[in-house]
Amino acid sequence: MDKLVISLIIWMAMSSVFAVEQEETYTDLVPGVGMLEPSNLGELVQRGDIRAINNIGLLWAKGYEGKQSFEEALRWWKEAAKKGYTVSMNNIGLLYANGHGVTLDMEEAFNWWHQSAFLGDAWAMNSVGDCYENGEGVTQDFVQAMTWYKSSAEQGEALAMYNIGVMYEKGQGVDLDINEAISWMKRAANLGDPFAMSTMGRFYRDGTGVAVDIVEAYAWITVAQEKFSPQEVKELVKIKSERNILSVRLSKSQEKSANVRINEILEAIDPQDANEVRQGGSKI
Repeated sequence: MDKLVISLIIWMAMSSVFAVEQEETYTDLVPGVGMLEPSNLGELVQRGDIRAINNIGLLWAKGYEGKQSFEEALRWWKEAAKKGYTVSMNNIGLLYANGHGVTLDMEEAFNWWHQSAFLGDAWAMNSVGDCYENGEGVTQDFVQAMTWYKSSAEQGEALAMYNIGVMYEKGQGVDLDINEAISWMKRAANLGDPFAMSTMGRFYRDGTGVAVDIVEAYAWITVAQEKFSPQEVKELVKIKSERNILSVRLSKSQEKSANVRINEILEAIDPQDANEVRQGGSKI
């Protein structure tokens, strides 16, 4: 399951805006100061602040002032999970899926995600769908995968929309329908999902369900390259090569049109990062 590799990225990506979350949660503490000190942790536990408990786990997972421990993250997330906090359940699933602080166990990861998904967590719903699609931790079932992806997509999860598009493109769990695939890919791409953006670029490059349009293809691939995180090395190498190949096919006027289209796409994208940080969670 290649998408599992990117799960650690969310912890790194949160660092630049995490202080906002701390201000909202740690109302009596200076943001970013003393978050792992025993006296502060005891105070937060006494308050019973579930989001705070989850975010302490997040700090342990990310590492703070030289202190990092997935085992400690698991301990805090389990405390929040006991209180029904679905984001913590989802995060525990990620630990088991990646073997961080625990033995890698996809069945255990699936169980945590399944529990979180049933309680309404969109990220966990997508992960459950991913498990069903790939037969990781559960028997492969494309119909179940599509069901969970659609439940996640109904809550606005872009990655789930991308996954639905892939299922329609391949005819897995549904009849092959390229028009449906394009529709779902567009929705995901407009929400900023780089996988969907790169796929839209491929569709326009190859004329898959749409007229060949190298300007549109170049624009989507360029934006996708910008949106992929630095940790997604494989995707970045691939998309950089695709962009370079397309660039030599563009005339001067087409290049100008492509730049205009790139700006239009960037301005229209609905940012997702702030929502992820506000929830204090992670996704694959």
